[in-house]
Amino acid sequence: MHMLFVLALALAVPEPTSPWGEVTLSIERDSQTSSDHVTLCRVRVTNHGPRSWEGRSIAFEARALSGAAVVARERGRFGLVLAPYGSLETLIGFTGRFDRFEVVPARGAGERSPRGGAGAPPGRRRGRKTRG
Repeated sequence: MHMLFVLALALAVPEPTSPWGEVTLSIERDSQTSSDHVTLCRVRVTNHGPRSWEGRSIAFEARALSGAAVVARERGRFGLVLAPYGSLETLIGFTGRFDRFEVVPARGAGERSPRGGAGAPPGRRRGRKTRG
């Protein structure tokens, strides 16, 4: 009887839908490239947990900073699969020359929209249009 309770409890706990409790992001300027007009950065995601995550479910916003002000933003996501305790990298480019950066999870990243799609643009409806 006790084992059935433990099994029922384990089945009742939903799988996490967002990786942000287990993964961290970091960003640094790519030292292997240089340009007068573009700054390339490497964005890395590191998995600190025992679960794999689809790279495309890990969306981020990279920001170039001047002092405390955000002067440029770029969004991206990863490819492949982020293995347990592994890491992935991708490149992101900013138009202009910058030296300071930050990276954060993209707003709503990894969460399902109530409209049925992750990352659907605001105001966009899914489904069939009706004629009136």
